Amino acid sequence: RRVARRDAIQVVLAPRNSSLSVALLAFQRARIGVVGYRGTRGHLSRFDPASWFSYLSPRVDRIWCVSEAVRSYLLEFNLPEDRLVTIHKGHDPAWYQQEGPAPDLTTFGIPKDAIVIGFAGNMRPVKGADYLIRSAFDLSPSLPIHYLLVGQVRDKRLNDIAADERIRHRIHFAGFREDAPRLMGACDVFVMPSVDREGLPRAVIEAMAQSVPAIVTRVGGMPELVEDRVSGLVVPPRDPAALATAIVSLAMNGTRRAHYGAAARARIESHFSITRTVERIHALLDDAAAARAR
Repeated sequence: RRVARRDAIQVVLAPRNSSLSVALLAFQRARIGVVGYRGTRGHLSRFDPASWFSYLSPRVDRIWCVSEAVRSYLLEFNLPEDRLVTIHKGHDPAWYQQEGPAPDLTTFGIPKDAIVIGFAGNMRPVKGADYLIRSAFDLSPSLPIHYLLVGQVRDKRLNDIAADERIRHRIHFAGFREDAPRLMGACDVFVMPSVDREGLPRAVIEAMAQSVPAIVTRVGGMPELVEDRVSGLVVPPRDPAALATAIVSLAMNGTRRAHYGAAARARIESHFSITRTVERIHALLDDAAAARAR
């Protein structure tokens, strides 16, 4: 409150649940706009007091929704439509320009001539990495397809599934890596097999910005990001067979991969550019400040 008075603050952007709750308490009676950010579906309830001290509070002037899927979820709580504004995450493909040689994926035990399917994320059950690994059972043994999974393994089932002698030669866990975006840029196809709650996963955007075609599940905001059969493929969640079919269709068709990859980068440049995101955030903050000042 002291800082707000001293600096004549007109609007506050709270990008986390905790900071939003603090802002609502601090500026309950102040004519200061409060804007929240929501990047995922789920975890709110009309019966949870904490939800009323954050996103469901009538004191929140605007909520930046990272996707239309997140906005639709919040509308289920009967929040006013004009309070919810969709602004997609912005990126710039130039951020991922690689200097020097591409990463050597053979260091993870992947054969040099393999078609590499990449995944990056915190491997909790909601990410669906188990379905991705199970899709390997539907691959013909003769196909040179290998999976590179980057991130912490929080779902302990994954190691047991991947240890099956029929597929273990295809599955490569890299663990947590600070160069995860660069590794995904060296893959032939990127897959995000999430089963629930996705807003607009950054890992998919990072891959697309590097001209890597993506296969995603029809979950959350991912179909807003990947245009089916244009910049990638969209498949049902919890369906290893559908994942395998999509993986083979791209892995074994280099022309299609190149076409989808180019379209993926173009989509990031046109619809998910950082410039567009910044412009829309500025407009959102101005709108919230004006609404509270009235």
